[in-house]
Amino acid sequence: MDPLLRIPHLYHFTDVVNMPKIRELEGLFSTARLREMEQEFCAGGDQDSLGLDARWGMDQYVHLCWAQGHPMAGKIAQRKPDARLFYLKIDRAVLYAPGVKFATGVVYATGTEIVDLAEAVERNLIDFHALYNWTDWRDPQAQAARRAAELCEILVPDYIPLSYIRNLPNG
Repeated sequence: MDPLLRIPHLYHFTDVVNMPKIRELEGLFSTARLREMEQEFCAGGDQDSLGLDARWGMDQYVHLCWAQGHPMAGKIAQRKPDARLFYLKIDRAVLYAPGVKFATGVVYATGTEIVDLAEAVERNLIDFHALYNWTDWRDPQAQAARRAAELCEILVPDYIPLSYIRNLPNG
């Protein structure tokens, strides 16, 4: 069985002010592509994280996470109290697009490894157990495994079409 079928869907969190632009452009674009197209957008990252993404070429990907409540979203709320984050639900079919990568943590963090998704599956880098199995949350090891798994990212090159977004609000 294809292990990716265990993934029900992925998420991309963004400020609701970006919703009209996502609809207008008919999908999610990487920050590099948005800059190239000279499109205004409300970035989730601060200048430091955006600079690090650009330096490492990670601004050429749309970043996806596994669950709502991603740890980085909390940092945005601290930095931008007026931000209204919304989690767009992304169909898992995007995992089969060419060039999709897996990051073993936040992409610009020290020690994060970035590999093709097929290699991540082959090397068992995705902790499906921590992400999708019932766990005794009183167990500190289980909590740590879940936090580590949630920090991992799926990186989709350049663009995710609107057809992959399952819950884009109207308006």
